[in-house]
Amino acid sequence: MIDFRYHLVSIVSIFMALAVGIVLGAGPLKGTIGESLTQEVTQLREDRASLRTELEAARKAATTRDEFTADARGRLVGGTLPDAKVALVVLPGADADHVKAVSETLVAAGAAVVSQTTVEDAWVPQNDEAANKLTQLATEQRQALGLPAADESNGSPLDDVLATALVATDAAAANDAGKAAMEALAGAKLIDLETADLVRASSAVLVGAPIKGDVMADRDRQATRFAGLASALDRAGKGAVLTEDVGVTGFAGTSSVVRAARGDASTARALSTVDDVSLSIGQVSVVYALAQQFTGGVGQYGLGDGVSGGYPPIPAP
Repeated sequence: MIDFRYHLVSIVSIFMALAVGIVLGAGPLKGTIGESLTQEVTQLREDRASLRTELEAARKAATTRDEFTADARGRLVGGTLPDAKVALVVLPGADADHVKAVSETLVAAGAAVVSQTTVEDAWVPQNDEAANKLTQLATEQRQALGLPAADESNGSPLDDVLATALVATDAAAANDAGKAAMEALAGAKLIDLETADLVRASSAVLVGAPIKGDVMADRDRQATRFAGLASALDRAGKGAVLTEDVGVTGFAGTSSVVRAARGDASTARALSTVDDVSLSIGQVSVVYALAQQFTGGVGQYGLGDGVSGGYPPIPAP
């Protein structure tokens, strides 16, 4: 009986509170509440309109800057890399438009893109059997190229094989061992070489993309491996630049070869990166970063985390 009375009193109290609220809302508090809500809604609408105006202005300004940089790109980079020989390395998933834009900007700077090599997904083995095959291939090719035994703690044993075949401090025609190594890598479906007459470059530019996949650990492992390849190309010649496009949201929710490179202290001290390659300023930054590499400098540039600046130092005319 006590429980029933308790519930009955509770129900009555609820309805009484509702009734009082309705009476107050329709009576003495009606004007105050209504006026307050009206003012807040009006202010929110004004804020939204103001933010929309600011956003449109920012978009217009950004578009104008991008168009100017694109139109002036030739003048901005012209003569920056006179007679430089560059190996262009395309990582899995890289946007073809980004690759084309980087290549064209390098040429506009006076460089010659002497080779273009696409690295396949199989470069990062997915199981022990594939890893053993790559290790065996690396052992054979390292011996042929006169390279020391691989230390896999520093990355893939094939990194130095590809780097040695593509890049040297003194660019020259590839030797027979270098050509044979490239043919062996292509035969194993690890790379696709898009240059008929291989010439070794003195530097390298790598174009990558955010790494896709369902398992974050696998994505991060791939990013680390490709960052290791970029580091090997940097060591083999006079410098290298690793680039991709992270978008305005930065690295959030993605696995990135640029982030992997920046996250390793020894790599970041030697390898330059650019993370906004879809923008004209990013394409110009690739050229300036490579010019900086030639003088012994290094930097991380773009819009994402860990940058040393939005763009590299502008070379003297």
